[in-house]
Amino acid sequence: MRLTVLTSLTASLMALSVTACAAPSNVSGTPSGTARTAFWLRPPATAAELERTLNAAGAAGFTDVLLEGFFHGRVAWNSTQFPRKLKYDAVKTALNVQARGGPRVNVWLETLYWRPDASFGIPVTPLWKDSMATLSAAGLPSLKYSKLGFVDPADADVQATLTALTREVATLYPGAGLHLDYLRYPRETDFGYHPAALAGFAAQTGLDARTLKRQNEDGTTSDGWRLWTDYRAGLITKLAGTLSSTYQASGGRGLISAAVFYTHDPLQRWQVWPGLEAAMPMVYLPYPALTRLALLQFPQRQLVWPGLQVGAGSPTLAAQLQAVRASGYGNAAVFGWTPGIK
Repeated sequence: MRLTVLTSLTASLMALSVTACAAPSNVSGTPSGTARTAFWLRPPATAAELERTLNAAGAAGFTDVLLEGFFHGRVAWNSTQFPRKLKYDAVKTALNVQARGGPRVNVWLETLYWRPDASFGIPVTPLWKDSMATLSAAGLPSLKYSKLGFVDPADADVQATLTALTREVATLYPGAGLHLDYLRYPRETDFGYHPAALAGFAAQTGLDARTLKRQNEDGTTSDGWRLWTDYRAGLITKLAGTLSSTYQASGGRGLISAAVFYTHDPLQRWQVWPGLEAAMPMVYLPYPALTRLALLQFPQRQLVWPGLQVGAGSPTLAAQLQAVRASGYGNAAVFGWTPGIK
């Protein structure tokens, strides 16, 4: 089974590379020695442990930390508005380490994923309302399909909450960057059939998205389905722009980045998100050669920081970084790193 999957993946990537841009010829267009390597980090239970991890990361060569600041519907800083996840201010702690020469801090927001499945034993966030949930065409929330509870970008309360979150981050910690994750719809089936989205689409097009057919009789995509796809993708793009502009208008001076799919998702068009300065497509592949092949699809620009995974079953970080650098991308982001992982 593993061989079959890899063979299929390789074939798909090779087909993609035929029409893709050639790999960049230099290191993301940046001078030698300015490459940045970030890593995703969920803050540990204590400030002391977080400091130790960040110091070890700096010693290992990481220049940036993507510190999870909004997850499970709670925040990891001393908020005046939102429920807290920890007993200490993880963002302030990380910024103190940064001031001593440690990795630059970027606050990682799980943008539209607010509620884990009950099997995780994590209390439901006070921010959650069932009316906020994105829905499938059958009218079911994502928790009925997976262990991830997503809210919908069309919901006014969702938009207001995320805008307020971003404003608070930029106001309290203007030197910290903003990292957007889960800025998408779930992929288990078609989502986005929230009442607000259906109403907005009907007002714009005169169509009921629930009655649309995907394909014409000849197998081509129907005009109605294309409009519905564009509408939902536009909601995600608009939210990305709102959060980026809110961050900057509120004093944020750091990098604006996002974790995105590396394979095509018609509803996550990150290439056109306003304000995005670093896209981190999650190229989690088992062989560096496949990583290099996958990177052929991205344009020659500094926007892309390939996202890599390390740990059990993954190539070494050194091998993956070599593949990234050889493909002309100077910057990268790493998932799964802990002190001692090679």
